[in-house]
Amino acid sequence: MFGRKRQEDDPATTLARCIVLLDDIRAYRRKDVEQIEAQFTALKKSRFKEFYDMWVKARPSVETIVDMPLKVPGVKGLIRTISWMKVANKVFLTFVVLFVALQIVPIWRRTLGYDFLSGIGLLVLIAFILLVVVSLNVVTFIDYRIRKRIISYEDSTTDEYAPAREKMKECVNKMMRSLAREAARSGKDKDYYGLVLYFDDYSNIEVVDHWRPKSMIFFKKSYNHYQVVPKP
Repeated sequence: MFGRKRQEDDPATTLARCIVLLDDIRAYRRKDVEQIEAQFTALKKSRFKEFYDMWVKARPSVETIVDMPLKVPGVKGLIRTISWMKVANKVFLTFVVLFVALQIVPIWRRTLGYDFLSGIGLLVLIAFILLVVVSLNVVTFIDYRIRKRIISYEDSTTDEYAPAREKMKECVNKMMRSLAREAARSGKDKDYYGLVLYFDDYSNIEVVDHWRPKSMIFFKKSYNHYQVVPKP
């Protein structure tokens, strides 16, 4: 919810979080299914416990969408490559920080010599900085290729995943009706129950703002974000 801090023990906040998670899934945003399970389990212990049973029935549809990228030819290998590149990048960054620390910390400078980073040490530092820059760009490039392949696969399998995505919409509609009733009952300002979603075709919502998110600050993405509030 926008306009207020997250409250872990508030059932309405947990309900809103579940709505956002299923909306993400409907938009093909990969989420950890166990993370979603934990949120709905929290609802099981609240006045919104009926949505846990709904989740149990909807989970197979969620898993169908979440596992979809792994079915795209070549994507599994690219995902594995990105994972290793991220590990390597952390190693490179660790060495950069270490070399800088060796230059800054007085006792290390006296031990290694004040000209430690003016010869071979400097070349090693530059090499690791270049490795960090290169690895970050490689990860960005591979991620772009993954997204392009997934988008192409999505376009060619729209009918195959339509029932699962429709199930997400159905679940969100049910939860949004409950959130709208909760908002009306509480008497709080409408922004208190605000959400940011990928879709604006749900029941019991009012769109208060929308925008096209940007990639790397300048490039607009192909989808909108919708800032909505529940409406009875």
